[in-house]
Amino acid sequence: MKQVAAVLLTLLRVVLGLILLFSGIAKFDGFGTFVAAVESYHILPAAFIRPASYLLVSAEITLGIALCIGYRLSGAGAVASLLFLCFALALASVLWRQLPLSSCGCENILFEWLSLSQAPTWKAVFVDMLCAAASLFIALSPQQGSRFAN
Repeated sequence: MKQVAAVLLTLLRVVLGLILLFSGIAKFDGFGTFVAAVESYHILPAAFIRPASYLLVSAEITLGIALCIGYRLSGAGAVASLLFLCFALALASVLWRQLPLSSCGCENILFEWLSLSQAPTWKAVFVDMLCAAASLFIALSPQQGSRFAN
């Protein structure tokens, strides 16, 4: 039973890692478009938009790699959970304020797998919350399925 749990936990962390990694790479590839998407949320002052965009892309790629290879899972899972939570809150903010955005700027491969719209929706908020919970589960799991130190 422990082996099955370890395999499932490993699968979960690799899937979440790939979601973050591919999303970060897509945002890096279309960085100008991503910066415009961050600006369209009207959350940050203009001076912080570009630095925050760099930070978000860097965090997604770094956390994606860490989760995929099983490195420092307690920290990587906790930070990934916070990142997904920030994404969910930002999307919810857009929806509450009824901002007319055609794209959330997510570039999230999971949205494509689930056939979700790239436009901000409550389904996207739910998916981000689910990913946050899964990432937290990885961070708190005593059996993290990693051969690297925590």
